[in-house]
Amino acid sequence: MFLIAFKDYRHDNEITDKVMKVFLRSEIIHCELIFSDGKVASSDMYRGVGIYEEDKNRNHDFWEYYEIPWFYETEARKYVARKYGKPYNWAGVLGSMLYPMGLSNDGFYCADLCYVALTKAGMDLPHHDPESVSPDDLRIMIQKICKRYYPK
Repeated sequence: MFLIAFKDYRHDNEITDKVMKVFLRSEIIHCELIFSDGKVASSDMYRGVGIYEEDKNRNHDFWEYYEIPWFYETEARKYVARKYGKPYNWAGVLGSMLYPMGLSNDGFYCADLCYVALTKAGMDLPHHDPESVSPDDLRIMIQKICKRYYPK
């Protein structure tokens, strides 16, 4: 199953999550793609863009999951793999909070990486400057076209 996951700021109870909540004006502060093999694709502030092992201790109470149709998975994964190693894009985070600043070639933050990977894979999401898409904006787009998934 191919999923997109959205993290609530209360998940880790860290100060950085609370700061992100204030700047993003949303309780949703992070998103990532979860491939059918359990690997996770995202960009985070510590590791940048990558495909990582899923956190087996994830508290599902603080995440929302949506099923992405399987036929988008291969191309989305290829896109993320091509961007592997790019740094976290703090300018993109500021762009999603304040105003669109133009997609940086220097890196990605979580929402612009997921948004671009899904659109490059052919998913019909509303057209936006990727750096103006926050995790919550992407969640709202996804909610309109994908079914929510509840892990067991």
